[in-house]
Amino acid sequence: MLTTLRIRNLVTIEDLTVDLGPGLSVLTGETGAGKSILVDALGLAAGSRGDSQLVRSGARSTVVEAAFTLDHNPAARAVASERGVEASDGELVVRREVGASGIGRVLLNGSPATVAVLKEIGEHLVETHGQHEHRGLLDPARHLELLDAFGAHEPLVAAVRAACRGVEEAEGCLARLEASTRDASSRSDALSAVVREIGQIDPKPGELARLGSSRAVLQNAAKVAELLGGALERIDEGDASALAALAGAQRRVDDLAAIDPALEPLAARLTSARIEIADVCAGLSAYRDGASFDPDRLEAIETRRAAIERLLLRFGPAEEDVQAAAAEAARELATIGRLDAEIEQAARAAEVARAAYARAATALTAARGAAAKRLGPAVAAELKPLALSRAIFSVALTPAAGDGPIPLSPSGAERAEFLLAANPGEPARPLGRAASGGELSRVMLALHVVLEGERSGRTLVFDEVDAGVSGAVAQAVGARLARLARRRQVLCVTHLPQVAAFADGHYHVGKRVLAGRTHTEIVRIDGDSRVDELARMLGGRQAGAAARENAMELLAEAGRADGVRGRA
Repeated sequence: MLTTLRIRNLVTIEDLTVDLGPGLSVLTGETGAGKSILVDALGLAAGSRGDSQLVRSGARSTVVEAAFTLDHNPAARAVASERGVEASDGELVVRREVGASGIGRVLLNGSPATVAVLKEIGEHLVETHGQHEHRGLLDPARHLELLDAFGAHEPLVAAVRAACRGVEEAEGCLARLEASTRDASSRSDALSAVVREIGQIDPKPGELARLGSSRAVLQNAAKVAELLGGALERIDEGDASALAALAGAQRRVDDLAAIDPALEPLAARLTSARIEIADVCAGLSAYRDGASFDPDRLEAIETRRAAIERLLLRFGPAEEDVQAAAAEAARELATIGRLDAEIEQAARAAEVARAAYARAATALTAARGAAAKRLGPAVAAELKPLALSRAIFSVALTPAAGDGPIPLSPSGAERAEFLLAANPGEPARPLGRAASGGELSRVMLALHVVLEGERSGRTLVFDEVDAGVSGAVAQAVGARLARLARRRQVLCVTHLPQVAAFADGHYHVGKRVLAGRTHTEIVRIDGDSRVDELARMLGGRQAGAAARENAMELLAEAGRADGVRGRA
């Protein structure tokens, strides 16, 4: 709901603030006073195209600020959230600037935004119907949604949406499996080659490092043998071996410890040292005895190292990675082997999902057909009091885009479009091409009244919906605006007192000249001021007592009619 509209430097408006409430608000005033300028300003706040020609002469820019409450407008709140606009307190403040140079700016709750984002959100804030502009119900994309709201089809729509999602998932799975079969043969050969190649070599963790050590020993065989011999000779095999010398020293220290027990720890350490050196000598001897310096073994090591290095380049960096690649290839081979069975199972699942969608879509199609038959007469009944008594309203249901007898779509198997034959003998046409501006505004009003169950936070704007009508028709227009305003905020520009009498809030728009400049002003009027304005609308500037009496009677009749509707 729109709560505040502030306009600065827009055509004849210098600085104007209007506070609006729920229900029906009407704008009245003499022709040319600037009533439609307020509609233009609201259009700017909702994302319509800005024009530097709107900027008041001498000003640098036009600024429009509009505050909306989103408590009963989940659609606008959702779109704002998707676009990163924070509205946690349930309020959205739009600031739109249009520069005289053509450069503009948009702020949403103080944060910069684009006109495209504002327009996307604005479609859920304001819906305008006027002599030259109609937004909202003329869009065929909304007609299916409105028909479903009229028919209370939400459970059926939800079922179709879920069934469509099920078909898309099942057919997506089937398509992926079928794509796999197209290169399954070549893929299978490649995977088998991987498993075979890795299995033939079968590298063990850390093997390349171990082969590197063995290779270094074999490449230095002569030096290794020389070093081993020299070490063993000095430790045990020579005439003056270290072990023989240690044994003699150990006997002497043992004798000393027998004389002086304080030397026993040193004797024990010397014994341990002799035993440790003897163990080292045994290890070196075993290494020498087990060592092989065969050149053929070096060649075998080089061959194995090269094979493992090739695997590591492809699947490495470690031997464990190579083994993991072999395991993964084996698992994929097993999957390919089961592919035919999986495709058959996926095809059955897709058939089941398609059948479920067909049932859900068929049920929704039948419900929509029945609702379309009810909607046409219901709208026609509302058109009769609005000087369109011979108009025929209908709903055309056509197949949605898609293949098969029941096209797949989350919104169902059909499209809907509202059609109108405004006069007898004329073919039914889309709403935008079937009626003049004033007639079309009244058609939109009738549609909104019939569809008033569609709760929405949008503010409805009717700019001269009463053009070309008078008397009882004007009163019928006012009554329907008031009825609609019980659920929606409605703003109406009108020249007819019969319409204005139904307002919850009445605003007078006027002009005055100050210091040679024209200024548009707007004032909320109540009581005698409102009676005076209705009398002026009835009898002109020189309206007298009779016109005032007629004005009060209009207010009384509107009150009585509103009371009847309130009890209905």
